[in-house]
Amino acid sequence: MEAGARSRKETPKDVPTHPAHEAFKHAPRIGSGWVAFAGTYMVIAGLLNLIWGITALAKKDYFIDGGLVWSSLGTWGWVAVLIAAVQIIAGALLFARKVGGVIMAIVITMCGMLVNFLSIGAYPVWSIVAIVCNALVLWAVTVHGEDFD
Repeated sequence: MEAGARSRKETPKDVPTHPAHEAFKHAPRIGSGWVAFAGTYMVIAGLLNLIWGITALAKKDYFIDGGLVWSSLGTWGWVAVLIAAVQIIAGALLFARKVGGVIMAIVITMCGMLVNFLSIGAYPVWSIVAIVCNALVLWAVTVHGEDFD
């Protein structure tokens, strides 16, 4: 047998590992890319809701006020701004790999989806984009929940 070749009798403990594997063996676990995806999209969804809310408060002529399912455009503007602030905070907690970020992300993405669904008549394209962003965050956080401390 050649030098460095493995025999069939070697057990996995006897098999040498790659030096790079040994170097990073005790390094802190970063987690999957889905966690970064969820944090990034949470911040993006928060920014979209922030822009939507500020626009609803400042430039009412961009929206169809009669297209809302419930309440006024000003009310939904403030609700969107508040949800956006919490979404951005939750995104930061997701980047820090905190379980509180997961809980906030689940609750806030569902609230964000509700706000955008109820305001879909006023500005359909923007609401659909925000709903998709929130749905992707919800999926990523629930599927990869084991990556959080």
